[in-house]
Amino acid sequence: MKLLQTKAGMDTSLQKYPIPADVRGRLLQELWRDCQPGAAPTADSMAPYLDYYAAQCQRFSRDGGIHLCVRSHAAICDIAKQIIGDATRDEICARLLRSSPSATDSDMLRANTTVDLCASLLLMAEVGARAFDVSEPNPLGWPGRHSTLRQAVEQHFGGQQKALQPDNPRLGRQFTARNLARVGGMRIKWTRNVANHLLLSDDDQTVFVFHHVRFLRYHQRPLFPDGFVDETLRTLTLLLPQNDRTSQRWVAGQVVEHGLDGQLGRCGNLRAQDRRFERFAVWHDRLVILKQAFDEASPRGLAQWWADRRNSVQWYTFWVAILVFAATLFFGLVQSIEGAIQVY
Repeated sequence: MKLLQTKAGMDTSLQKYPIPADVRGRLLQELWRDCQPGAAPTADSMAPYLDYYAAQCQRFSRDGGIHLCVRSHAAICDIAKQIIGDATRDEICARLLRSSPSATDSDMLRANTTVDLCASLLLMAEVGARAFDVSEPNPLGWPGRHSTLRQAVEQHFGGQQKALQPDNPRLGRQFTARNLARVGGMRIKWTRNVANHLLLSDDDQTVFVFHHVRFLRYHQRPLFPDGFVDETLRTLTLLLPQNDRTSQRWVAGQVVEHGLDGQLGRCGNLRAQDRRFERFAVWHDRLVILKQAFDEASPRGLAQWWADRRNSVQWYTFWVAILVFAATLFFGLVQSIEGAIQVY
C-alpha cells in the first residue's frame, strides 16, 4: 500500500525525536486553530501536550512504523481535520486506502490504527486497543465504522448515569488530592489519559488524575459532550483548591517532580453549593467511589493520625488520649526516679 503523500514543511518523520521546534509550532497552528481569539496556545504553554503528542507518535511508530499507513506530521494533521469535520471511521479509512484498490486485512488494520492515533491526539485519551502494545486501562472505544468520533465520545462519557448514591450529598473541604495521599494512603498517579481521570485501581490504593489544565482550557472543539471540559476542570479545582496553602505547596512539588502542567492547582476555588455531588454529571460515580474509599481509609501511624482531620471530634479525642497517656507515663517515670533517689 502506498503511503499517504505529505505537505511540504511538515513532512518530518513521526519517528524523529525530539520533534523540531518549528514543527512543534506548526502542529499547534494546525491542531489548535479553533481556539478562541486571544487564547492561542504557544509551544511553551502547551509543552506538556506536545510532549504527549511526541510520545504517542513514538509509541505508534514502533517496529519501524509498520503499524501505521502514514509517516509524517502533515498526514496526521490531515486526518485530524477529517475527524474534526465529523468524517466517519469508514470514510477516513477509505481515503487512506484509496491508493490501494486491493487493500488487504493488514492494510485495513494499519488504517484503523492510524485513525486511533489521530483520535488519541485530539482527545488526549486512549482510543482503541492494539496487539503490538499494552493499552492503558479503560480505553475509549470507537467501534462503529459508520460513526464519528464525536458520537463515540458522547457514548463513552455522555451516556453515563448517576447510578451511585453518596452517603453525604456534599464533598467536604478535606477532600483534596493531598489528603487522598497523606490521609487516605493513596498513590496519586498523574495521567495523560482523560478517560482514566478519577479512576481507582490497585485495590483502591491508586487514583488517576488528569493534569493537563491548558489542554482543557484551550479545547474549544465540540468533540467532548457539552459541559465535559468545564466539569473536568471543576474536579481539579475540587481536588486542588487554590485557597488551600498546604495543597498549593504540595502540588507545586508534584509539578516539579513529575513535570506536570504548570497551571495545575490554578483552577480557582469552589463555593459550598458547587461541592455537591449533584453538580457533577460525567464524573459523579467516580467521585462517589473515590469519596467512599477515602472515608473508609484508616490512618496508619502517628503522621497520618495527625493529618487526618476528617472527624474533628475523633481527632481531638485521640490526641487528648495520647497526651494523657504521655503525661501519665512522664509523671510515673519522675516518681520512680524520685523513689529510687530516696532509697539510695
